[in-house]
Amino acid sequence: MKRPIRQRLVVAAAAALALLWLPAAHAADTLLLNGELLTMDPAKPHAQALAVRGNRIVAVGSNAAIRKLRTAHTRVIDLGGKTVVPGLIDAHIHAIRGGQGFTFESYWYEQTTLSGALDQLAQEAAKRGPGRWVAVMGAWHPAQFAEQRAPTPQDLSNALPHNPAYVQYLYDYAVVNNQAIDVLGLDTGAALPPGITVERDAQGRATGKLFGGIGPFSALFARISARPEPENRASLQAFFRELNRLGVTGVVDPAAGDHAIYSPLFTLWRDKALTVRVAYRASALAPGNETAWFQTSLAYLPPLFGDDMLRFLGVGEVLAFGMNDGVRMSAGFNPPQSARDELAQAALFAAERRYPLEIHAYTEDGAKAILDVLEKVAQTRPFKDLRWALTHINTGSEQTFERMRKLGMAYTVQMGPYFEAPAIQAAHGAEAAQASPPTRLALQKGLMVAGGTDSTRVGVINVWRAIEYHVTGRAVGGAVQRRADHLLTREEALRLYTANAAWLAFSEPHRGSLAVGKLADFAVLDAPFLTVAPDAIHKIRSVLTFVDGKPVHVAPRHGAALPPRTDARVLKAIGHLHDHGDDAAGAPPRH
Repeated sequence: MKRPIRQRLVVAAAAALALLWLPAAHAADTLLLNGELLTMDPAKPHAQALAVRGNRIVAVGSNAAIRKLRTAHTRVIDLGGKTVVPGLIDAHIHAIRGGQGFTFESYWYEQTTLSGALDQLAQEAAKRGPGRWVAVMGAWHPAQFAEQRAPTPQDLSNALPHNPAYVQYLYDYAVVNNQAIDVLGLDTGAALPPGITVERDAQGRATGKLFGGIGPFSALFARISARPEPENRASLQAFFRELNRLGVTGVVDPAAGDHAIYSPLFTLWRDKALTVRVAYRASALAPGNETAWFQTSLAYLPPLFGDDMLRFLGVGEVLAFGMNDGVRMSAGFNPPQSARDELAQAALFAAERRYPLEIHAYTEDGAKAILDVLEKVAQTRPFKDLRWALTHINTGSEQTFERMRKLGMAYTVQMGPYFEAPAIQAAHGAEAAQASPPTRLALQKGLMVAGGTDSTRVGVINVWRAIEYHVTGRAVGGAVQRRADHLLTREEALRLYTANAAWLAFSEPHRGSLAVGKLADFAVLDAPFLTVAPDAIHKIRSVLTFVDGKPVHVAPRHGAALPPRTDARVLKAIGHLHDHGDDAAGAPPRH
């Protein structure tokens, strides 16, 4: 008796699919052997080798097992014992905005003396020529310098007599030199962004010190750093390349700014020139009627819209300006009822639209006020499956994390206290500073915790610096040491920036671990992460970074001049890592 036609078609289709899968299961484009793989996969935490076919990982296991997948056309890379980790994901980084200033700004991340920092600026001024701005936009602290002080306006004037200079300390204050005073018109009544205060001497002249906050300083820097979009786009692309050099393959951007700031990113995406997967959130831009702004601006944007390289990840990190405690350290934040009502409306809108969400809360008081609102929203519209999160919470308590757990919320933690621990200590005492950020407490309460840097203003670009801080607990310059019971193990810290960060972006089925079926995003490290000295973790770099099955970074010493989204020359350069593929025998590189 013949089977029904439909049943026969299903059987035939299944057989065809099986035939298609057989080559994928028994062959690979690339094999990586003889490594130490930290997979972040609980079912197989450690391995020696992996196989890639197309843009996916098709096997993870022992050298012997993976070697069986080699064919005459397979490229084989001998890792020589190097550590391989899933591509790092920075779950809270202002990459879209900060990346566009990457080639404009100077960075003091690794400077250990003020004299060296000033000399760095002088050298940059010499490269740019007279009259061109030189700027440092945060992510440094006086405690990192041997001199134990910040630069003065006179320091900047002496070091850069022919260039306007701007040096911002976190979001607390900025220092400018004489040239900048003239260019900005600080003594001639020129208009400045609202919220900027100019310090003046007894004669009313600008001293060179400015005060403001997140919004005012961001607006001032936007004026200083204004450039044509092609330059911003090239800068953003260079920034992503720098992230690749660190082993970063994905980011979550919690807030960038107005629509114009997103244009370079969208162009790179359309041109298939992204080398980092970007998930981005939309943030309110100005106080007043924030919910109405969200409703209008996001009317045609469905939840999680996008693809594997660029995806809309809902709203944050500011939903209602009156509920934002900024970079406040002290207790006592108590927003008015009008702000609470605005947040309730915005959160309800997000829940109804099924949007993920992340909200800024620097202090325990800020977190409490937000949770008071969200608990009421949850009674009307539960949001446990939307992966909402509070971010920062430098002084969060057990009670706050328990409330978050009941709501199904996550915690996104950064390295802010690496710079801010002295200020936290001044505001709350040594015990609070030595427990900040409360990552261990959140994990103990059962929260999903994802890791970010919050760069480029209050955190450094280098994810490994953040990971080191979670492991050692040593704030900049040793100003504050976190208690041992609040430190993370190396693998716990790495998980924050891989599997947990992928979960936050709703992408854990596809990345965050080295497992069969996952996207081939990974980094080969130049040092053994599990055994390198704790205070050397921040020095780790990637020798080879893959995104989507293609190499996007090869360490310079291997001679690759990497063009966007291509792999021919890079694959040739990979040969210097111990390549046993056909290219080593003189065959042309394969695309």
